[in-house]
Amino acid sequence: MTLALVALALGPHRVGDYYTESDFYGGYAPGALRIQSGHLDAARYSVVGPVYDAVLALVGRLTGGLFAAAQAISIASAAGALLLWYALLRRRSGAPLALAALAFLATNATFLRYGASATTDMLAFALVAAASYMALAARGRAAPLAAGALIAVAALTRYGAIVLLPGALACYLWLAPAPGMPKWRAAGLCAAGFAAIAGPWLVVALRAGVAPGSLLFHDIAYDVYARARGGTWAEYQAHLQPGFRSFADVVLRDPGALLRREAGNLAGHLRDDARVLLGWPVAATAALGLVLLAVDGMWRRPAPLALLGALQFLALVPATYSERYALVLLPFFAALAGAAVVSPRWPARARLGPLAAGPVLAAVPLALALTASVAAQREVLATVPNEVLPVAQALRAHARPGERVAAVKSHVAWYSGVAYVPLPVASRWADLAAGCARDSVTWLYYSWIEANNRPSFWYLLDPQAHAPGLERIAYERVKPAALYRIGPGFGAAPESLANEAARARAEARVLAVLPPGWGWRGHLSMAIESMERARYPEAFAPAGAVGRARPEEAMGWRLYGDAGARLGQGEAAVTAFERALAIEPGDVRSRVLLGWVLLGLKRTDAAADAWRPALDQVNDRMTLTRMAQVYAFLGDAASERKARMALAALPR
Repeated sequence: MTLALVALALGPHRVGDYYTESDFYGGYAPGALRIQSGHLDAARYSVVGPVYDAVLALVGRLTGGLFAAAQAISIASAAGALLLWYALLRRRSGAPLALAALAFLATNATFLRYGASATTDMLAFALVAAASYMALAARGRAAPLAAGALIAVAALTRYGAIVLLPGALACYLWLAPAPGMPKWRAAGLCAAGFAAIAGPWLVVALRAGVAPGSLLFHDIAYDVYARARGGTWAEYQAHLQPGFRSFADVVLRDPGALLRREAGNLAGHLRDDARVLLGWPVAATAALGLVLLAVDGMWRRPAPLALLGALQFLALVPATYSERYALVLLPFFAALAGAAVVSPRWPARARLGPLAAGPVLAAVPLALALTASVAAQREVLATVPNEVLPVAQALRAHARPGERVAAVKSHVAWYSGVAYVPLPVASRWADLAAGCARDSVTWLYYSWIEANNRPSFWYLLDPQAHAPGLERIAYERVKPAALYRIGPGFGAAPESLANEAARARAEARVLAVLPPGWGWRGHLSMAIESMERARYPEAFAPAGAVGRARPEEAMGWRLYGDAGARLGQGEAAVTAFERALAIEPGDVRSRVLLGWVLLGLKRTDAAADAWRPALDQVNDRMTLTRMAQVYAFLGDAASERKARMALAALPR
C-alpha cells in the first residue's frame, strides 16, 4: 500500500487537485511559510488547529518543497495509522480480527484517496489512531498521560477530535480501566496530559482574540439554513453568514429546523457512511459483524472502541456529510467487518465448496472494494491539473513585479509566484472586466475548472478565441487551459458569439479539445450559459447531451428539465426532474420546479406529492402561496398549515 502511494506521489500526482487540495495552496502552505519565517498567527486557526501547518513547515525544511512535504506527511501517516490500528485491534480483539480489519482499511477508496494527498486528513487520522492506541492498548503508568497529550495534538489538528477526551476518560473510569492503576488517577493523568498541550495554545489563541473552533458554527448554519434548502456555500457566505455571529444565533434562528436537520443527519450520515465511505458490500459485512458480535456475546471487549467511534460519529452529525471527515470512523467499521470474517460461527469445517466460509466472506467485499478504489483513484488522477505547471511557467516568464492573476483556484498563482485574486463572480463580459479592473488584475487564467465555476465564459477555451482586450500568452491542449493578458477594451463580448454559425463552430472546437469522456463538462457550461441568457432552445440540447454522457450528474437533468419546461416539453421535464431527484433527493430546486411542471400538466395530486418533502425548506413566496392553495384544494390541512407558516416566516 505504501509503495502504491509513493508511486502516485512521484508520478501522476504532481499538483494538488481543484477540490480538497485547494486548501493546501490557499491556507496550509502559506501558514507553513509563515511558521518557517518565525511567525505563528493564532488568528488564522479559528476553524482548524496549527499542528498541520507546523508539521508541514518542519517537513518542508527537509524536503525542500511544501507540496512534496505534504504528500510525505500523508504517506507516512497512512502507514503509521495502519500499524497503530493493527496493534490496537490485536490487543483488544486478537490477531485474526486485526488482520481482517487491516485488509478492509488498506483497500478502502477514501483511505487510499487521502493517503498521498496534500490535506490534513491523513495526519489527523494517524493522530486519532495514536491517541486511541495509547488510551486503550498501551501499558505503563505514563500511558494515560501520553494518551491525553496525543488527544490534545489531534484536537489541535482537527478541533472535532476533542471528543476523544470524554471518551478516553469514560474508558478509564468505566469500560477499560488502566491496569495496575486507580481509575481516578488514570483519568486525572489523561486530563493533565491534555491540559499540558491544549492549555498553552488556548491562552495564546484567546490573547489573539480567537477562541479555537469558534467559527465552526458556520458549518452547522450552512447545513441547516442553506444546504438543506438547496443553497450553495457561496450563497450562504453572501446572504446568510453575516446574520450568524455565534452558535446561539444558529439555534435561535429556527430551533425546529435545527432539530429536524440534525435528526435527519443521524440517519443520513450513517447511510452515507455505508454508501460513500464503505461501499455497500463492505457495509453489509460490517452490519453482519455487528449482529454476530451481539449474538455471540462478544461485544464487551470492543465496547471501548465502540464508545470512541460513536462519539466521533456524533461529532460529525451537525455538519454537512463528507467522507473526508468520516474517514476517522473507518477503523471502527473495518473492525466490525473483520468480526464478521473471523466469527466463531465460521468454524474450520464450515465450508463453501472447497473453501472455508470466513475467507470467502472476506474475499468478495475486499475484491469489490479494491476495484472501487482503483476506479476512484483513476477518476481523481484524471482531474489533477498538471496543465497548471507549463502555464504557470509562462506566467512567471511574462509577469512583472506587483501584477496579479485572476483564477477560480490559486494553483497557477502559487506555481508562478504571481499574486492571486479570485475570479470575479460574473456571467457577463462587462461584469467580469469591471471586477478585474476593481481588483487591479493584469492576468486572466481560464481552464476547465473555471468553465465549471464561471461557465458563461466557456469561449475562452476555444483554441481560436479572439476576445476584445485579451491577449493570449499560453494555451494547453491536453486539458484545455489558457492564460490571457488583460489590455484596453476588455469587457465587450466577442462578436463571434452573436453569430450563430460562428458560435456553433466555437462550441465544436471547445468540445473537441476536452479530454475523452469530458465532453459533458463543455455541454454543461454551454447549457448554463444559455439558461442565464434565457436562450432556452440553445440550452435544451446540450443539457440533454450531459444526461446521455453523464447520467449521474444531477445538474444536467435539472437544466434539461428547466429548459424543457420553458419550451413546453412538460413530460420530458417531469422525467428529467425525477432523474435529478433520484440522484439528489434533497435538491429543493428540482422538487419545486417539478411541482410547477406537474401543475401545468393538471396533475395536482402529483404536484402536491412532489412539493410535500420540501415544505420546510422552500423560501420562495410565490411557490409557498401556490403550495398552500393546492393543499387547501386537496383538503390536506397539515401541509397547508406548514406552507402558510413558512410563508408567514418569510421577511417582507
